[in-house]
Amino acid sequence: MQSRQRAFIVTPYRAREDGSLEPEIPTHGVCAGQDQHLCKLNVDHRRERSTGPCFPLTVMRCRPHRRRFTLYPPGHVPYGRTAIAPVAPDGSPVEGQGHVESFRSTVFEAVLDAAAGTPWQRENAGPRGRWWAKQLRWLRLAAQLFALAPGTKSRLQERVADILGVDLLSLREQAQAYRSGRGYRERGRAVCYVLASLPRTGSLPERLLACGHLAGHWGAAYRWLPRIGRLHRQAGTARPRSPP
Repeated sequence: MQSRQRAFIVTPYRAREDGSLEPEIPTHGVCAGQDQHLCKLNVDHRRERSTGPCFPLTVMRCRPHRRRFTLYPPGHVPYGRTAIAPVAPDGSPVEGQGHVESFRSTVFEAVLDAAAGTPWQRENAGPRGRWWAKQLRWLRLAAQLFALAPGTKSRLQERVADILGVDLLSLREQAQAYRSGRGYRERGRAVCYVLASLPRTGSLPERLLACGHLAGHWGAAYRWLPRIGRLHRQAGTARPRSPP
C-alpha cells in the first residue's frame, strides 16, 4: 500500500514523426528540495504497457536522490489499467456524443452501463474483458472518488465537492441514494448524476486525480508544465518542494 501512496508526475506524451509517443521530460522530480542536492534526471528505461495507455511509459532516474519514477500521461494513475478521465496522451480532451458519454473510454464506463441496467459478463470475459466483478469494482471506485461510498465523512464530502466544482447538497443527496440503492442500477444512477454535474473544464483530469488521492487510491499527483519548467500542485494535494 505504501508504494501506491507515492507521489507521481503527470506529463504530456506527444507524437513524434515516427508515430511513437514521447513525454515532455521534467527537469526535476518530487524529490527536489529534500536536501542540498539538485535533481539530475536521466531516462532509465521505457516500460511496455499492454493495458492502461497501451504504449511504453518512460521511467526516469534521479541519481543524486537515488529515485526512479514513471512519467504518466494525463488521466492515468499508477497501477491503473484504464484511464480515469477522457483525455488524450497530450492532455487534449476526448470528445464523445455528450459530456457523460465521453467517459466511455474510462473506468466510468462501468457506471454508465450500471445506470442503464446493462450488466457485464458473469461467466466469461467476452471480447472486451467486461467482467461483472470488474464492473462492481469500478462502480465502487467511482463512488469513492465522488465521496458517495458508505462511511464517507462529511468533511471529505465538502472537500470533494469543492474540488469537483459540484453542489455539496446535491452530492450528499446522491450519497444517500447510493447508500440506499438496492442494486447496481440505482447505485450507478447516483454516481452518474454526479458525473453529469461535473463542469466541462480542462482541469477535470487533475480534479479526479486529486479525489482519488483523498480517497487513498494513489499518491499525490503533480503535473509537469513544460512552458514554465515547474511541477504544478494539483488541487487537494500537498505542495511540492521547489528545487533549490
